[in-house]
Amino acid sequence: MNDRLCPMEAIMWRVGQDATLRMTVGALMLVDRSPTHAALIERVARAVHREPRLRRRPDDEVSLTSTPYWVDDDEGDIDRHVRSLSIASPGSLRQVLDLVGLLESVPFDPERSPWDLTLVEGLEGGRAALYLRAHHVLTDGLGGIQFISLLLDAVDEPQEPVGTIASSAPPVAANHDHEPSANGERHFGTVTMTVDVAGALRRVVDRVNAVRALDPVDSAVRGVQRALHVANSVSRQVMVTGGPLLAQSESRSLLSRFEVLSVEDSRRTALAMGGSRNDLLVAASATALGMYHERLGQPSLMLRLATPAGARRHEDGNWFVPTRLEIPTAVGRPGQQFGIVIERLSQARQEPALRVVPTLASAIRRLPSRFLFPVLHAQTESVDLAATALPGLRRQRRICGAAIEALYPFGPRLGCPVNVSAFGNDSRLDIGMALDLDAISEPQLLLDCMNEAFDSFATAAPDQPVAAAPRIAAGVGN
Repeated sequence: MNDRLCPMEAIMWRVGQDATLRMTVGALMLVDRSPTHAALIERVARAVHREPRLRRRPDDEVSLTSTPYWVDDDEGDIDRHVRSLSIASPGSLRQVLDLVGLLESVPFDPERSPWDLTLVEGLEGGRAALYLRAHHVLTDGLGGIQFISLLLDAVDEPQEPVGTIASSAPPVAANHDHEPSANGERHFGTVTMTVDVAGALRRVVDRVNAVRALDPVDSAVRGVQRALHVANSVSRQVMVTGGPLLAQSESRSLLSRFEVLSVEDSRRTALAMGGSRNDLLVAASATALGMYHERLGQPSLMLRLATPAGARRHEDGNWFVPTRLEIPTAVGRPGQQFGIVIERLSQARQEPALRVVPTLASAIRRLPSRFLFPVLHAQTESVDLAATALPGLRRQRRICGAAIEALYPFGPRLGCPVNVSAFGNDSRLDIGMALDLDAISEPQLLLDCMNEAFDSFATAAPDQPVAAAPRIAAGVGN
């Protein structure tokens, strides 16, 4: 792996030192029984052996003139990354989520690789939960899925008694909506492309002829127009002004409240409406927030969304750049809402500013903290909703013999009121929500609105799939 943090990772590492801008990503697994602590230690040790990044941490470099380095974790003690806790039996999911809210706020040990795994025992019916969390500088969502895959039992192995491990753990299969393979299977990270060589050559010739026809003045004008286009894009993506579009409290809570829900047949609904489950998640979340504020007497027609867009992978680290866009709440108009969301997400992935993010990040990371933190606070507080969906598990999987019943992701709240993340597990969406209780004072009402919003899209979906909207660039959702 690269020994230096890329500019975006360097910013995340610095920003994560601010308690209100924590960069923790996590995943909550609900399992049908409790693996033993010894079995987990063995499984985690194998994962750490196979993935060198799990043995590394950023150094303590805070100089503005140099980039932090990845250094080896000198301790290398797996026991310090794995803990076991219990809740009063018979424990509820609500108790587990409250415990996750406390664990999420605990800082990572700066002398060790920033990740850990917590086993929570005592759930009703002998069930248990596993909470895996990491600093965002260590991995993005797709990398997190690969980390989880290293902990899972092999697909073709017979069920083993709790406490034993398999000889290998293959990668988790992706659940892409639009990319089936020849045999009907879908594989994580697979991209299928059809190349029209003759057509490409014709387009190159046409462009050469067009360039020859331009005079120097026309070329200069076009260059200025392109520069202005990039500048306008940067202003939309990097320096948003005007604050949030939804009514928000001025204060921010240091603790998050976590909620989860599962949406069955989400893949069918998304395909029937001509989009992906990421489109469905964004559309339903925006509608739900619109419902929530309307019922509190604070209606708004629009909100500002933050969502990651796919980018070139930096070695084996983070593989995204942030993008922001305005989305209508469109309460009561699910069909219209879905079409607008598809269009605006597609446009956001083509923003010229995304091409210059590495350069901008390289400059921004050198800002002194007294300037950097206020700027980032102003930008994160302009966001009403963060949302993204990722490929998840394609079939029931096991960890140390325990069957995984649900797998919920949690993204970093990063100062915004609501972060909604989801895994596409089989045909459903397993959704994790991180809420700021100063901004979302009635979380149960928002959860009810989320369920209503997804129901409205399921009802509006036609019986047969409609043609999917063309996608210029691949996002991270499926």
